[in-house]
Amino acid sequence: MPKGVEYPYFTEALTVNNIHQADLVGPRYIKGDGKFYSFNVMDLFSHQVYIESQRTKQDRQIASSLLKCWKAMGLPDFLQIDNELSFRGSNRHPRSPGLVIRLCLHFGVTPVFIPIGEPWRNGAIEKFNDTYNKKFFRRQWFPSYATLKRQSKNFQRFHNKHHRYSCLKGKTPLQVFRNSGGNIVTIGANKKLPKLDSVPDDNIILIRFIRSNHLLDIFGEKFKVSKDLVYSYVKAVIVPQIHSLQLYLGEDLVNTFDYQLTV
Repeated sequence: MPKGVEYPYFTEALTVNNIHQADLVGPRYIKGDGKFYSFNVMDLFSHQVYIESQRTKQDRQIASSLLKCWKAMGLPDFLQIDNELSFRGSNRHPRSPGLVIRLCLHFGVTPVFIPIGEPWRNGAIEKFNDTYNKKFFRRQWFPSYATLKRQSKNFQRFHNKHHRYSCLKGKTPLQVFRNSGGNIVTIGANKKLPKLDSVPDDNIILIRFIRSNHLLDIFGEKFKVSKDLVYSYVKAVIVPQIHSLQLYLGEDLVNTFDYQLTV
């Protein structure tokens, strides 16, 4: 990949809960008590984190963890994630958004998928995953999954209250979060996972790198694009309301495709 290619998308948060980065760590194993995954979320502005241990990486479990996160941290404008199948839906039905996408759209959160095979585009949460491994999972012994689940919450609280980041000028995530003065939109504590049979009419964003084959990959489906876009990062926006796939280079609209989502 050529060096120095401009990447102007979702690199900086404007305020608390503007951008959340989320990732799934695992599987990890507990001796005598099976495997688990850790669903980790970070608010890019404050670096506050949310950790939810779960037994599987099924989309319903991730959606449930996401709902718990939003009850605790509030709803973000954008949720940035990688192209893990559990996040996006189905290879067989690429135009039928999965449960996680539907949950985002239901609550007015725009999902943003980073370029395929470029985990560093979710750099803040990737760095935290490393901290989670080194400072938490590999440093303690867990006699059971229940113990790990409980201790991970202690680690979450400790990180948010005490970890000082140079990018926050020595402040802790909790200090930044509490002093932001922003309007935190939260979900009621008793809110259950909603029925998500239909696809809400909100946008889905994918950031993609166009290689020499001129192909844009939208959840496995390929679209031919102009040679002028080769070796560029583009922003593809699925707009369900008008059955359209809009392609942007930076802020400029450069192409539009007919694109209809299915239930």
